[in-house]
Order: sequence, then C-alpha cells, then structure tokens
Amino acid sequence: MKDKNLEKSLMRANSGGTHKLLKTKFLNLENDIYKFELEFSKQCLNPFKTVQGGMITSAIDEITSISVNIFTKDEYLPSSTDIHTTFHRPLFVGKTFGTAKIIKLGKQIVSIEGRLFSPSGKIAASGLHTALLVKTSEIDKNR
Repeated sequence: MKDKNLEKSLMRANSGGTHKLLKTKFLNLENDIYKFELEFSKQCLNPFKTVQGGMITSAIDEITSISVNIFTKDEYLPSSTDIHTTFHRPLFVGKTFGTAKIIKLGKQIVSIEGRLFSPSGKIAASGLHTALLVKTSEIDKNR
C-alpha cells in the first residue's frame, strides 16, 4: 500500500523547476534522516568546472524543503528566512547524495539541517535552513 501523503508531497515537489533541474529523487527515510539523490548538470558549473555555490545551496534548500513537506504530510511548506551553507569540498557534474534532518519544528518556524555528499560519500556541503511554515492549503488557494 502506498502512502498517499508521500505521493502528494512528491507531486508537489515535482511541480518546481529546481526539482526538475536537479533531477531530485527521494530515496527513503531512515532514523529521522531523509535521503535524496540529485544530479548536477553542466548548467550548474562555475568557471572552475565545479558546482557553483548557489546551486549547492539551492540543492540544500530543495531537500530540506521537501523533507518538511513530507514530515507534515503535505500540510506545510517552508518559506526560507535564512540558509547558511558551509562548503567542505567541491562537487562536480553528476550524481550526488543529500540528507536532511528536521532539527526543530515549531508552530510557525522550522529549522532543518541539510548535507550533500560526493559520490564517494565524503561530505561536500552542509547547511542550516530556517523557514516560516506556510500552509499548503493557502498556497493552493492562491494559484
């Protein structure tokens, strides 16, 4: 039996351009850690031929946001107030893996940690994402 709320969250995520650009795939949830696969294309590179920092931050935003939506059973989406990214090593064209963990979900604000890993499993970037919680029913009503 499939989880209808998970399907709704993944359909909502797929409606965004970043999701398509990064070919984001939700893999699973294990021990409160949401796991994802993403893929950086040549469009994401800087002149050093590594993934540009803003694209890495976008990927962290993507996986942390999807995680909140999944956790809240498609009741909320996060609207960013702050994302802080630390870059540990470069990423290159191709697949990468990401994780997200909800640190604190309050009544109005959520804090989520996101991480991206190289294909060999070494941490490449970590981020702390803070956001206001916005009801998806309000978003859907305004479409």
